[in-house]
Amino acid sequence: MRRRYGWLASIYDWANLEGLLYADARACAIELLGLRPGARVLDVACGTGANFALIEARIGPSGELVGIDLTQRMLDRARGRIASEGWRNVRLREGDVCELDVGDAGGPFDAALCTLGLSVIPQWQRAWEAMKAAVRPGGRLAIMDAGYPEDRAGITLARPVAWALSRVFAADCSRRPWRLLQRDARDARTERFALGWVTAAAGTPATA
Repeated sequence: MRRRYGWLASIYDWANLEGLLYADARACAIELLGLRPGARVLDVACGTGANFALIEARIGPSGELVGIDLTQRMLDRARGRIASEGWRNVRLREGDVCELDVGDAGGPFDAALCTLGLSVIPQWQRAWEAMKAAVRPGGRLAIMDAGYPEDRAGITLARPVAWALSRVFAADCSRRPWRLLQRDARDARTERFALGWVTAAAGTPATA
């Protein structure tokens, strides 16, 4: 996974068809977090930092954003984005979220999100549990990801995209990771985009 995304880092921001498939869903997922100025946010599998501007606009300079990703080259692209925008409240960590020490990361977060990550991370259910453990009581979680639509017609239409994603981005389109949030959050809200191919969901975990 690290090798594949190391190779993809330089082309990722346009190769994943962001504007066509994901931009609206990404904005929705972050909006559903209900972030406020001063909030601490964990961005899991942050990649090149595609979420950063949307999060920064909500938490402001008094907030803190921590991005974690397994791939150094993806984080290098994120560092470039941070430098060009002059953000001083963003910290990046290279590593596996499943091994995240919340105390070492500065304590519990107000919110955590993962966009286009849980369909790729091999231990994706462990990653979800790590996200839940990272937020404070009453904290918010969000997922935005791609996967087979719920209806058969949508699945048929999505197969060419699913084939490309699985080959290029090592994504498993059968996971539908937002179902974990629907299962574990007491107030889950779900929105679908791109003909049901992309889903954004957020809520407050019942155990938090």
